[in-house]
Order: sequence, then structure tokens, then C-alpha cells
Amino acid sequence: NKRGRPTGAKSGRAQLVEVIDQICKRQKNLKYLNEKYTELLYADPKGFFTDFVLPLLPKEARSLGETDGIVLWPSLLGDEPGEQPRFDAEGKPIPGR
Repeated sequence: NKRGRPTGAKSGRAQLVEVIDQICKRQKNLKYLNEKYTELLYADPKGFFTDFVLPLLPKEARSLGETDGIVLWPSLLGDEPGEQPRFDAEGKPIPGR
């Protein structure tokens, strides 16, 4: 395609991903993101899953969030594989050991 994007030119999305990648490589930013995402997870585990985790999964796995069923994903809570997630009296997840 002679009128297409020149060879080697990057789309806006590719440029944005590069910027985000550079931001996320900085240790202070990783620590900050870890703290904030952990707060979001504890405040609303289901919302965290649907807003942040499901968009990263393949299309086949996204249908899990569209049902009213319970999807157990203990590794998100820091538990050992196969172990049931634990919750405190308020229903907030208790991080793994």
C-alpha cells in the first residue's frame, strides 16, 4: 500500500505502550502502582477483577465476568494454588501467607 503508513512508523497506540513501559520500569512508580492497585483490590475485589484483570485476559476467558457465578482465582489474593481464598469479617480478602 503506497499510501499506507511508512515502513518503521509506529502507531499512536504503539507509542503510548512504549511510554507506559518506560514509566512502569521505574522502581518508585512500580511501588506506587502496587500500593494503589492493592487498595483498589481490597476496596472492591469484583470491580478490580472486571475493570483491570478481565481486559487483560484472552476473549475466551472474559465470559467468566459476564456470569453471576463465582470465579475462584486464589492467586490474585496471594494464596497458594488450590487453596480457598480467605476473607475477613467485612468480606475483604485476606492476603496469602
